[in-house]
Amino acid sequence: MRSRATRRAGSPLLLISASLVLLLLLELGVSTPQSSNTTSIIPEFFATAIELVVDNVGPLAPGVVKPGGCFNVSLREDIGSVRGIYAWTVSDVNGSLVLYNYTLSARRVSEKVFELCAPSDIVSGVYDVVIVASGQYVLPRSLWMPPSTLRKLRVAVFSDLHIATGSPTPREGDVNRIAASVVTHWIDPDLIIWAGDVTEGASVFESQVAQAYRYTYLYKYPVLSVPGNHDWPGSAYAKYLGPLRWVRVVENKLLIIGVFTAPQAGVEGVITPGEIAFLEAALVNYSHVPVKIIVFHYPMFFYQGELTTRYDDEEVLKPYAPGVATPVSRYWSPNMTAFRYLLKLIEDYNVTAVIAGHIHRDLFVKYTSTRTNTTTYFMTFTSTSHSVPLYNGVGLFEVDLETGEITFPIQPPGFTGFRNVTPPAASNSLPLWFTETTRLLMRVFHSASGYKAVLENRYPWYSNLSARLLWAFPWTASGQVVVETSALSDATVTLLDKLCLESRLFALVDLKLPRASAAEISLFTLEDTSPPVVELSAVIPEIPRLNASLSLYFTLRDADWGINVEAVSVEFNGTRSSVQVIRPVSYISRHNNTTLKVDLYVRGTNTTVTLLRIRVVDLSGKSTEKYYRVVFYPPRVVPGESPISEITPVVVEVVESPTPTQSEVPPYPVEVPQYPEYPVTALAVVVVIVVTVALALTLYLLRTRK
Repeated sequence: MRSRATRRAGSPLLLISASLVLLLLLELGVSTPQSSNTTSIIPEFFATAIELVVDNVGPLAPGVVKPGGCFNVSLREDIGSVRGIYAWTVSDVNGSLVLYNYTLSARRVSEKVFELCAPSDIVSGVYDVVIVASGQYVLPRSLWMPPSTLRKLRVAVFSDLHIATGSPTPREGDVNRIAASVVTHWIDPDLIIWAGDVTEGASVFESQVAQAYRYTYLYKYPVLSVPGNHDWPGSAYAKYLGPLRWVRVVENKLLIIGVFTAPQAGVEGVITPGEIAFLEAALVNYSHVPVKIIVFHYPMFFYQGELTTRYDDEEVLKPYAPGVATPVSRYWSPNMTAFRYLLKLIEDYNVTAVIAGHIHRDLFVKYTSTRTNTTTYFMTFTSTSHSVPLYNGVGLFEVDLETGEITFPIQPPGFTGFRNVTPPAASNSLPLWFTETTRLLMRVFHSASGYKAVLENRYPWYSNLSARLLWAFPWTASGQVVVETSALSDATVTLLDKLCLESRLFALVDLKLPRASAAEISLFTLEDTSPPVVELSAVIPEIPRLNASLSLYFTLRDADWGINVEAVSVEFNGTRSSVQVIRPVSYISRHNNTTLKVDLYVRGTNTTVTLLRIRVVDLSGKSTEKYYRVVFYPPRVVPGESPISEITPVVVEVVESPTPTQSEVPPYPVEVPQYPEYPVTALAVVVVIVVTVALALTLYLLRTRK
């Protein structure tokens, strides 16, 4: 009993002592790393994608309805008894975010087909549809209510996004995809068309990322897309993005038909008889609609300029072959029967425009039929975010829904339009990247606790890039938001409003980005309280050798906001060295754990001691510096000590001294950082005394009560 009482008597003193020690550490400014609360961890970007339970609508092929109108959804599987269906969206109303939520009436047409009808008072916009049955089945961004007052439709065109990749790296692709989303908010289109090759390898992961990108960065815009050759084979595109082919009618004024074109086994050219039949049926059924647009991935022409001919002109429209002058694309040339049949349909039904991609360059053709006296605009657009011969860009045009006239409200430098150019080349899209110094350098760092957007306007043509961005980031249920903003050179960035809903953070951001300016906005679930951690994780080879490469791998960790991989700096013997980021491979990957590779090389014949300095900065601006002594040995020399060791630079007081002789100069330059000195305040002295007395009293009680 006595010993138990002793422990009870001694424990408070020990607790007081430990608390005072902690108080002393805090007084002296010593901090310890802190882990993020699990409630502050957001889902991985790709993991927010939802597999569709329907096969005729999706985020890249929403159903189009007017107030009081109806559309059908076709279920892939049995989801049980449907108890209700509703549609919701978040909209910008005069600088504030407003939630709209409507009940849709539903009627079962067949076992797996439901007719959904919107209320007459529903406002225009793009909606998520939620089917309540055995569970809640979400159709993200799958219902579009166009404004009833549309006379001119402004259309933005993305092509060849090749999601999750880029040229030369996925990070470059991410930069262009974010830039495309910002430019889209600037031009503010009524509709976005994606002209195929949404993904790189038709994988589930890439299709999930594509859905997440579309939802997060283009939330308020309707997107209609066709797949390309990179989006198949496999079912991932249809599972996460929408149907491969579709027909949409806007206000009985505009017919848009999406057709799947890609080389397939046993098929000559790039289109199957089934796709041709689908297209013809749509043109027949909606022949009364005055304005018609067809979307392919593969362009029918490889030509820039005007063509006046007819579908059966064998002198002008010859199949492609090396050395043969023809406007016909080599992709369609293996099946000229299909090419001519489609061209006849386009003439017969007075199709207004044909949109395509695939070739990663702009080419515009104004095609006038001498048979029907009709004009069709074939517009092929450059890649938005992959390798290009000229530049990455976003296409833009307007179509008059009364007359079918095509115009270009914002024209880039050197706009070509439909002028004849030989060999074929054009500049018709709004540019994103031209050179490393002439580009929109825009990226969003993702981490486990939030996002940091760093937006730079390095493109002189964009003299005043202003936009109101509506982002819909994956978020946590906690709803906590930490916001930081900064801007340079007349730029401004302001968070106008935010709304946490359905594990999403809806952020309404006002951005003004004049040329040669930059702005940053950080949105996180927690405060950043600790600097990054730097560890040397691998050395290859284990013994550094002279006249041979040495690779050092560093693991960087930051549990709060994450690592800013663009702010890592390495100096080797006082000279800046290059750094390779091994992971994360893209901006959409979490930046909390990073691997860097540093390659070193020393020439010589004698054992050489060198100094390596690495400085790492996290996304909140906190930094960590580490120094390593690296010894390079001649071949076959066995080290007598560890060849690589972490060292702590010593603060040296600088005093006047004679200039050293050559033999006194160190073998390598050493930078000696000046660390702040922590003053020993009166409180610190008192704490030390109290701790000492408490410990002594504890020991005395333990001894006297044995």
